[in-house]
Amino acid sequence: MNNGLWQKHWVTVFRHFALDAVLFALAFVFGMALRFGADWQGKLVEYYPSILLGAVAFPCTVYIFGLYAPQTATHGVFKRALTLLVCFGIALVLLLGMFYVNFSSRIGRGVMVLGASCAYLTALLHHMVLMNRLKSYRERLVMIVTGPFDEAEIQTNSHLWRRQFELVGVAPVEGFQPAGDTRNLGSVSDLMEIVARHDIDRVLCTNASYGDARLSSLFCQLRYAGVTVMPLISLCEEAHQSVPLELITTEWLLNASSLPHMLYIKKLKRGFDIASSLAGLVCLSPPLLFGIIATKLTSPGPVFYHQVRGGRFGRSFRMIKLRTMVVDAEKGGAVWAQAKDPRTTPVGGFLRKYRIDEIPQLVNVLRGEMSLVGPRPERPEFVDELAAQIPFYRERLMIQPGITGWAQVCYPYGASVEDARRKLEYDLYYMKHMSIFLDAFILLDTVRIILKGGLGEAHKQQIPRYETVRSVGARPDGAAVAPAVEASNPAR
Repeated sequence: MNNGLWQKHWVTVFRHFALDAVLFALAFVFGMALRFGADWQGKLVEYYPSILLGAVAFPCTVYIFGLYAPQTATHGVFKRALTLLVCFGIALVLLLGMFYVNFSSRIGRGVMVLGASCAYLTALLHHMVLMNRLKSYRERLVMIVTGPFDEAEIQTNSHLWRRQFELVGVAPVEGFQPAGDTRNLGSVSDLMEIVARHDIDRVLCTNASYGDARLSSLFCQLRYAGVTVMPLISLCEEAHQSVPLELITTEWLLNASSLPHMLYIKKLKRGFDIASSLAGLVCLSPPLLFGIIATKLTSPGPVFYHQVRGGRFGRSFRMIKLRTMVVDAEKGGAVWAQAKDPRTTPVGGFLRKYRIDEIPQLVNVLRGEMSLVGPRPERPEFVDELAAQIPFYRERLMIQPGITGWAQVCYPYGASVEDARRKLEYDLYYMKHMSIFLDAFILLDTVRIILKGGLGEAHKQQIPRYETVRSVGARPDGAAVAPAVEASNPAR
């Protein structure tokens, strides 16, 4: 069911990330060749540590500023050029900082001017091409419809793919005539011809038709012909990097749980956590010290706060945080935290906004109780409550909880069952696609969120939502359908 979608989305991001890094490095090599002629190779031995640092820092900064995202296609040329200039300036500052660590690696003024000029111009050219592609290119879809339910699902949820995909039309099964406005391209029995005639990139279907035995031979034929066949849930993964709970099936869960390699979960991820948390404790010690002093001076009571959270497989552990609430804030029992909680200390809101209160959790990571990246650990009192109201909620307990995670960088601060439901859709996506590359990108996203001071409530309204389709007869598999068409919302 995966159809290589993870590779298509994230490898596209990584390809542009790597190209920016290579262009940056080659520009400085070119600058050395212009400055020193045939002796440039000798200078490369001296300059390469600074060049490598800049080559990594520049695309990292570009990613943090969101320039690889499809949403930036609407940016004008001037805005993108100016943003790239800011990213480039940050990378050069870090590159210059390398000279204090290793003075022999300092880059001469001539090479710096030539290399920096070439690097910026080539990066600008790359991003003009990228921006043009983001604006103009949309993959072409045809959707198989087996009845009125499929047709209604297309019309109701077309907003999910409109930005990145073009629905050319539908291909109904024999005996069904679509009544909607979507173009009828011909019978599903002629699908191979339809795909060739209309230059189709992907064949889309509902979960029911994807598992229809009558169509399995046709799907196999299309796949061997190089055409992607995918259910709607996979399209949502590709377009929005989340998984609508209404579309999840047992097959999807089994497929998702089999994808992460055990080597990554047991060895590589743990090694990544240890190295990153040690580096984090060293690099983040100044803001942590500031948080400790500010908490001590503005609120009576202990500086650190220990709270019981649910870990992997539901095992409890004591999570460490800087205290951001007044003492005995929950003497009446566990209460949902809020974005602007009146129980916070004078500096508690600031510490939360910029995630300074969470730095001590790096100790939990070193202990093996948490991971750097994963679903946010929830309080045991709320786990049972949420599991009773949200399907598949306990699935997020199958992996180590994290300080940051895909849900935390994609969805604003949540304080309701509905927010927990939406965040679960991102957590399940992460659990299926977790890798060291995705973890690295999530850490860069976290830097952006911290610098912005968190995601605002307005961001929540911009996230597309899958809408449950009802009142159109029976599903293709024969299941009855109740009346109404509504956006999914468990908190009613």
